[in-house]
Amino acid sequence: MKKVLQEKYYLIHFRILQEDYYTFWYTDDKDGFLLDTNGMLKFCSTKEEAAAFAEQEGFLLDTDALLVSSAILRRIHIRKIKCSLFLNYWNIFSDVAYSINGSFLGDNYDIEVIKHIYDKLFYGCNILVKEDEEHYRPKWSKKERRWIAKVLRNGFRILSKGLKRQKAAL
Repeated sequence: MKKVLQEKYYLIHFRILQEDYYTFWYTDDKDGFLLDTNGMLKFCSTKEEAAAFAEQEGFLLDTDALLVSSAILRRIHIRKIKCSLFLNYWNIFSDVAYSINGSFLGDNYDIEVIKHIYDKLFYGCNILVKEDEEHYRPKWSKKERRWIAKVLRNGFRILSKGLKRQKAAL
């Protein structure tokens, strides 16, 4: 087991093709995931196993798990894109890639459309908007929707590598 770098972790629940993986995410100057001795994401099959592991290793674990599900891949071409959901997925995939030394398409800001989409997702969350101000509701072109789908598929491929899954279906 790789040395625990943090005192507190957050549970991230990945569901890929109906299989569950409970992983340990930390936030710091650079966010990332706890790795096993092979440099892969440390995971447990249930929330209870994850809590027991955290207790055994002696770190705090916030068990209000964020669910990241491959089912979103079926919803990519929906009419309305929920910015907060897609931004969470995007950021989590970026942290997975960082943790396993992978290359995530969504972090490639040399591709102008990726930077533009990320900014639209971020501002579409209206985090910086006061309650009495007008909220930003981005409109998405077909090209942007295709890029979002491409970025999310790439994120699930990286996640699969980090979990030692070799499913080409993603």
